[in-house]
Parts: sequence; C-alpha cells; structure tokens
Amino acid sequence: MGNVEKIELLPYHELGKHKWVAMGEEYKLDGVHPPKKETMERVKGILEQYGHKVMY
Repeated sequence: MGNVEKIELLPYHELGKHKWVAMGEEYKLDGVHPPKKETMERVKGILEQYGHKVMY
C-alpha cells in the first residue's frame, strides 16, 4: 500500500435512522451501536503501527 497517503476511519453512526422510521421501513441495523472512542483509537493505533497516517 505504498501509494496510500492516509486512511480515514468512518465509524458507524445512527444519524439516518429516523429517515427509515419516517418512511415506514425496517431499519436493519437497529441494535448496532457506534464504536466507542477507545475502539477507534485502538484501530487507529494498529494501522499506524504499519506506517499509515490515520484520521477519524
């Protein structure tokens, strides 16, 4: 991955959940929670160990 300049981690969020409910649709990710900051930091650290510039 020598041509990769940076990796941007995009954590899951529930910001669009209300749209599914408003349309009367089933929100299939109900019960899935956004990752904790500690989890994101751990993933970031792992990728940085391989020399990548990581942000989130």
